[in-house]
Amino acid sequence: MFSWMNPKLEVRNTEKCGKGVFAKLKINKDDVLAVFGGYIIKGIEVQDNSFYDSDYSLQISEDFLIGSMNKKDVTDTDFFNHSCNPNAGFKGQIFLVAMRDIDVDDEILFDYAMVLQEMIGVKPYQLKCLCGQEECRGDITENDWKNEKLQNKYDGYFQTFIQEKINKLKKQK
Repeated sequence: MFSWMNPKLEVRNTEKCGKGVFAKLKINKDDVLAVFGGYIIKGIEVQDNSFYDSDYSLQISEDFLIGSMNKKDVTDTDFFNHSCNPNAGFKGQIFLVAMRDIDVDDEILFDYAMVLQEMIGVKPYQLKCLCGQEECRGDITENDWKNEKLQNKYDGYFQTFIQEKINKLKKQK
């Protein structure tokens, strides 16, 4: 098993997004929800690699992804969905944590802006958001992390490689 998911969570079917991860028990702010693992692949190799399924991967640097190589390697941690009003964020590169207290039956969601950045040689990422939140951005892209409002909202919850880029940009201002 490549990844770990908090035993207080479980995968269930969702109304809009296939499967998702939900709280079976109350979760406290800052609890670790998941630790992501898997095969490491250089981003530029993704498009040349017919057996690698990028739908089940997580960008961990400007150049690398971590995740499942194919459907048989998929784990429960591959079913966390996006929301423009998330209850989970990242500490480091692979730790997903609760950004606030989470109630029983709430879906665990993070904003893909916390983990996505353009990769040279890789097809641009775009997702039509279905979150339905008041602050929904509509289209989710690999450039959303550059949005100053999101930078402030998620400060400390971006993956390290993106948070470092944000901090560098702020110093230049």
